[in-house]
Amino acid sequence: MNKGKILVVEDDEKLSFAMKAKLEKNAYQVISAYTVREAEALVRKEQIDLILLEAELPDESGLDFCKRLRKTIFTPVVFVGSTSDGDLIVEALNNGGDDYMAKPLDLKVLLARVESNIRRQRAYRKDVLNGEIIVFRQFKVDLSRHMVWKMDEDGRKQKKLHLSPIEYKLLELFISNMGRLLTYEEIYQYVWKTDDLGDVRTVMVHVSNLRKKINYLESNMIQTVRGTGYVFYDR
Repeated sequence: MNKGKILVVEDDEKLSFAMKAKLEKNAYQVISAYTVREAEALVRKEQIDLILLEAELPDESGLDFCKRLRKTIFTPVVFVGSTSDGDLIVEALNNGGDDYMAKPLDLKVLLARVESNIRRQRAYRKDVLNGEIIVFRQFKVDLSRHMVWKMDEDGRKQKKLHLSPIEYKLLELFISNMGRLLTYEEIYQYVWKTDDLGDVRTVMVHVSNLRKKINYLESNMIQTVRGTGYVFYDR
């Protein structure tokens, strides 16, 4: 049974082959690209469930490519980089990445990350709640269509907000738990569908990106509880 189609964008042919072999052994269909140009052509032509993307490619930065992709598609992107430097990880996530793995890769962990991200994406697509529209001070949410609009100060004008699947899942979690402390562990488990917390910075970067989109009045709707997690208030 085909579990999904993966695009591997990696210029190291030996590593690309190893990732392809591991994924195909676990019932994934894999297509490969070695440059951004090749990857762009495949993204336009194929229905892809997840992209494994090298951070630095011969013709262009994978980060820039991902940022461009995010204007049109929300397919999960797992970055593969040659360093575990925190600044690069944050930059990768800020440019639209869903996850980041540093080389040398543990292929068993890679497979687990792929499966986790695909499960999260498919759950996002199916997770249609009760057709309810909820209005907050700064935004409103249509839960049946997964749509969010930014509201002006008097609630009259509105502008559609483009949230990534992760940002929407975070917002959904926050509005379902208004006023309650959500720990990093709870957030990670809900959004990434795994008990393994991974890097707390992953949660922090995505929450920061969500804040920038919904909190235009700077009223601290999502409050940080240092070292623990976040609390959402309608302010």
